[in-house]
Amino acid sequence: MPIRTRTWLVTVLMSITLITITAGLSGYYYLRSQNYLELIREYESSYPNLLQKYTDLLENYSNLIEEYGDTSQNYTELWEEYESVTVLFKLCIDYGNGTAVWYNGSRIPINTNLLNATQMVADVQYTYWPAYQASFVDAINGVSNSPPYYWMWLYQNADTTTWTYGPVGVDLFIVKSGQVFMWRYEIP
Repeated sequence: MPIRTRTWLVTVLMSITLITITAGLSGYYYLRSQNYLELIREYESSYPNLLQKYTDLLENYSNLIEEYGDTSQNYTELWEEYESVTVLFKLCIDYGNGTAVWYNGSRIPINTNLLNATQMVADVQYTYWPAYQASFVDAINGVSNSPPYYWMWLYQNADTTTWTYGPVGVDLFIVKSGQVFMWRYEIP
C-alpha cells in the first residue's frame, strides 16, 4: 500500500476516533449539564420554602429568647422572695459508728424549730414530754435510742467553731440562718 494511501487511511481513522471521542465527551457533559440544570431548578423551587422555614425559625428563636428573659426575671424575683421567707442551715447526723451524713445548704421557713428542720431531711420519731413542755427524739432514720446510747443535738458556736450541747428541747430551739447543727448518737 502506498504511503499516500496509508497517510490518508491513518488521517481518516484519526479523524473518526477524534469525532467519536468528541461526541462521547460532548454527550457526557451534556448529560452532566442537564443534571446540573435539574438540580438548579429543584433548588430554585425549594428555595422560597427553605427561606420561609428559616424566617420562621428565626422568629421562634427570638420569641424563645424573649420568653427566657421574662422567665429568668420572674425566677430571680421568686428566688429573692423565697430567700426572704426562709433560712439556710447545715445539719449533720452522726450515727456514732463512723458514719456521718451532712445536709448542707438546706432551706427551711423562717421561725422553724430544729425538730421540724430535722424532719425535713430525716425520718424522726419523738416523744413530747408535757412536764418539760419539750420533745425528746427517740429515733432518727431508724436508729433508736438504746441505753446507754441516745440522740443528742449540738450546735456549732459561730465564734469558736466548737460544738455545744443544745440548751433547750429540740422543738423549742428556733433555727437562724447560717447555723450549723449536729445530731450525735452517743452516751451522754
